Amino acid sequence: MYSDLAMLGTEASYKIYLHATLASCLLLESMLETSHIEALVPDWNERKLEPSLARDIDDLNVDLGSDMLRFKRATEPVDLPTIIGTFYALEALSILAHERADQVNKLGFTGEFGARHVARRISNLRSWNQTLKLIDITPFDDDDEERCTFAAIAAFGAFEYNYQKVFNHVARQPA
Repeated sequence: MYSDLAMLGTEASYKIYLHATLASCLLLESMLETSHIEALVPDWNERKLEPSLARDIDDLNVDLGSDMLRFKRATEPVDLPTIIGTFYALEALSILAHERADQVNKLGFTGEFGARHVARRISNLRSWNQTLKLIDITPFDDDDEERCTFAAIAAFGAFEYNYQKVFNHVARQPA
């Protein structure tokens, strides 16, 4: 996972980071919502990052007019292993939240202004055990496990790709 904290080193780079994070969350969270994640995770609305990211972007007047990233929502539901693998990846990103909070606090942003999504990730970390329990109690066969693992890797890859793209580390276009 592209985790260079230089993404959070200046206000300008932080705005770019927000842009890429929103593009990733919009796609992945909408895929989960289309697939009725709330049936598995009743507090889904408290966990998703898109609303917090949108408010952070509004706080900082981030221009999303760039054609560098594609902001799209998923419209087709996915199977249970894909839901769980994607959800796992989104929740796992919270593990770095404290480190990122320190970085964005140095820029003057807090859970009330400019860094709501980081505060949300920190609060989501308290639910990590529930996420692991969901994986443990879901009856998966070998194919399901493989799809779950692939979905988690693909979700991490969406963030990786978007971060690398906006920070000029890749030249290819998304499919």
